[in-house]
Amino acid sequence: MSFLRNGWYCAGWSEEVGREPFARTLLGNPVLLFRRQDGTATALSDACPHRFAPLHKGRLEGDRISCPYHGLTFDASGQCVFNPHGDGRIPPAARLRVYPLVESQGAVWLWMGDPDLADPTKIVDLNLVPGHVMHGYLNMKSNYLMVLDNLLDLSHAPYLHSGTLSPVGTRRETTYEATDATAKSIYKMPSVPTPATQRPFFDGPIGDFYTTIDWTVPTVLRQFLCFTGVDRPQEEGAISRAAHTLTPQDEQTTHYFWAASRNRQQDNAQIDAKIRSMVEYAFTNEDGPMMEACERYMGTTDLLSLKPAFLQVDPSAVRARRTLSRLIKAEAGESPPSTESQAHAQDGQFA
Repeated sequence: MSFLRNGWYCAGWSEEVGREPFARTLLGNPVLLFRRQDGTATALSDACPHRFAPLHKGRLEGDRISCPYHGLTFDASGQCVFNPHGDGRIPPAARLRVYPLVESQGAVWLWMGDPDLADPTKIVDLNLVPGHVMHGYLNMKSNYLMVLDNLLDLSHAPYLHSGTLSPVGTRRETTYEATDATAKSIYKMPSVPTPATQRPFFDGPIGDFYTTIDWTVPTVLRQFLCFTGVDRPQEEGAISRAAHTLTPQDEQTTHYFWAASRNRQQDNAQIDAKIRSMVEYAFTNEDGPMMEACERYMGTTDLLSLKPAFLQVDPSAVRARRTLSRLIKAEAGESPPSTESQAHAQDGQFA
């Protein structure tokens, strides 16, 4: 499967992980998640090495999980500590993979590649507004690259989300930035009708709408939104910061973890419910079906192999795809990563 494995991926929000063991398939691998008695979150392979039974269906006693099929018991270090069969000897192969795990910013982050490279300082700062933060999760029936394309190119919003997440019939002033491991799209919509998403925080009929979305390897996106009076400074406005973390489940499906924060009406539960409803509606009824339809027509997840028509709104999404492709090949030993100058030269067609 074509995934970058040496990177931090969100495996879930912290509140999802408790004493009840559960499994989540990440990058094609079934992962067992639970909290030890001292509260530490733990991630192990969910497949028993004997007959590959799902361990999350077993029994957790203390910090040990027993296989529901033949009773082998494993501790939180992945070591088999009990074999109820024969003379009780522990086979050398009776070990579970232990995944490096870090809890940060309300999320559980896993490293799926070489554990010696797992540097916690490389976890992206989600840069959310301090205070109340909402968390959500959706399972998208699309390859993660399709979801990445969708989030990095917000030029589709006036068409796919007209009247819901975007003002109707608006024009955008757009600029782009990129490095070897990031891509950013910066939008301004001057003098637009206040969209439904901003009405709980801004009571004027029109204003200037600013949006920035940036991506960092492998699949973390941060979004800044500000709605303010026409020609007024952004710091006066209604500011929202969101995070979108995408973790491939497999080649066809993506775990989409989202977080939302704001500088106004932080303690309003009705607004929380409205934001959750709008986000879930947009991705379930607008983005999701469109991504699935595009993927069916493409017949592949490798967009660039189809030699698509390129528009001036495409730089960030295309840059992210090229960067990931380059790093995945380098990780597999197929070729070294391109230099910064080479990467910019590839994107020169968008200048």
